[in-house]
Amino acid sequence: MAAVKLYFDKRRTKKDGTFPLKIKLFHLEHAVYISLGRSFKATQWNDKDKKVRPSFPNSGLVNASIRKALSNATTLIAENQNEIQGLSIQELKELISKKLFGDEPTTIQGYTFFFKYTEEQIDRLRIANRIGTADSYKQTLTSFQKFLDYKDIPLSKINLKFILDYEAECKGKGMKVNSIGVYLRTLRAIVNRAINDGIINRNNYAFNNYSIKSEKTTKRAISKEEIHKIIELELEPETKLWHSLNYFVFMFHLRGMNFIDLAYLKFENLIDGRVEYRRIKTGKLYSIKLTAKAQQIVDFYKVGREHKKSNYVFPILPKELRNDLEKERTKFKDKRKYFNKDLKKIGKLCGIEANLTTYVTRHTWASLAKFSGIAPAIIGESLGHSDLKTTQTYLANFENEELDNANDIIVG
Repeated sequence: MAAVKLYFDKRRTKKDGTFPLKIKLFHLEHAVYISLGRSFKATQWNDKDKKVRPSFPNSGLVNASIRKALSNATTLIAENQNEIQGLSIQELKELISKKLFGDEPTTIQGYTFFFKYTEEQIDRLRIANRIGTADSYKQTLTSFQKFLDYKDIPLSKINLKFILDYEAECKGKGMKVNSIGVYLRTLRAIVNRAINDGIINRNNYAFNNYSIKSEKTTKRAISKEEIHKIIELELEPETKLWHSLNYFVFMFHLRGMNFIDLAYLKFENLIDGRVEYRRIKTGKLYSIKLTAKAQQIVDFYKVGREHKKSNYVFPILPKELRNDLEKERTKFKDKRKYFNKDLKKIGKLCGIEANLTTYVTRHTWASLAKFSGIAPAIIGESLGHSDLKTTQTYLANFENEELDNANDIIVG
């Protein structure tokens, strides 16, 4: 913990026979001195009471000025303990000097800190209803907080060494290359935003000499025969497992819809036999024709329920949490966990060895599309290419009818 005290430096006498008065700063097991620009003879200074003696000219005003300087330094440290942990002793000395002598902004805000800035971006994303991205930022922030032992640092300290040290620690803990890549891509987005905000100098860009690594992963797809086994599986109606089966089948028939988009799907998204919604993760607008099977599932969940446009189609998230976003998101994560557990049970009942998860419908749709001869650009609509810009450019040329036809081929 940083601390300061007054220090009458009698190590060396000045030419006029006085000694300088300084603030001694302790931080991270080191000490440095900050001159207050005042010096006194040994007979003029009361070192026990830390003030000039009454005989010194204007002693009252001089002592008040000294007390104010010490108080300002103490206050700056007390109000910014967490942020200060990320500063070197020289950086903290510079900040206190600016506070005392008014050369620049007089608070710790002369630096913008990583944790605080990221939390501001998370709030901004949530206000913009980009909940999925906000969650990704939050997970990334948690990872870096653990790496830094929860000691915030200035954004300017995010350099190549910082990235390499983080990567090495993650690898040492057995984290997969692609998981590390997810966090580093989010970090890069945060740094890019800080550059655009004028907080970081582009000349010090941490990612100039670093390429984020990735590994090819095994596609989480199952065969057409296996997907039909699932669709044709008979379960006792109205059971929890039966509902999970309905959700899985509906997601597949909606080109591999994400579970989060299913959970937040509202009746207002059902328009003239189509489902029109924005994907929560990307904000991209989708318009998908309801297949006969998907319509059958929707019709079931309409029975005996109020069809207010703002109501969710599927009974995944409880009504009482609608006005509490944080609790609703926590509830969603629990539901997703139990949904994945149900999918494993369904896979076992169907004799499917592959690990069924919420991602399987998405990857399976894309895999079946490939083998059905569907254009790669259309496949990108469902799965997303590594070159997303190229995918989006191609998809702009396709009409809904062409996408609907592709879906009919795959789910039929």
